[in-house]
Amino acid sequence: MEKKGTVAEWLETLVDVYGFSVVTLSKYLGLSAEQIGALKDGRIDHLPQETMAQLQKLLEQYSKIGFLYCCGADDKEMKLSAFLKVLLSYHGISKKTIAKMAGVDVTDIDKILRSDKNRVPPEVKFKLAVTVFSLRFFLKELEDGQMPDVSART
Repeated sequence: MEKKGTVAEWLETLVDVYGFSVVTLSKYLGLSAEQIGALKDGRIDHLPQETMAQLQKLLEQYSKIGFLYCCGADDKEMKLSAFLKVLLSYHGISKKTIAKMAGVDVTDIDKILRSDKNRVPPEVKFKLAVTVFSLRFFLKELEDGQMPDVSART
């Protein structure tokens, strides 16, 4: 996918290409669905330009922090599966959205969730891990401080 340069372009990609939930984005960003629509369409008249520049810089910094955070996982496949379950059940992000964002097939996600990890190629695991860990990192602030029980929900 072509790299986008502005927050508005990133938001447009999240919503239009990946099918990311506007409800989740609204909670995460503290903006109404209408404000998200305006941002996605490039209309930023309701936000000061300084705020947009700060947001873009923060997103770049948080991405770097997120990648560092993921480096120390003990059982990487177990963490991938657990974080994936949190995104699916707690945050309500669909398998299809995660698969599109990662550039993998939904069937690969199903294999990871079924502990059939040996049938998933390493490069697919890598793509999925980077996407899942990044999403979990950014959406973690929406959680109430306790790890949700995802064992029964997938």
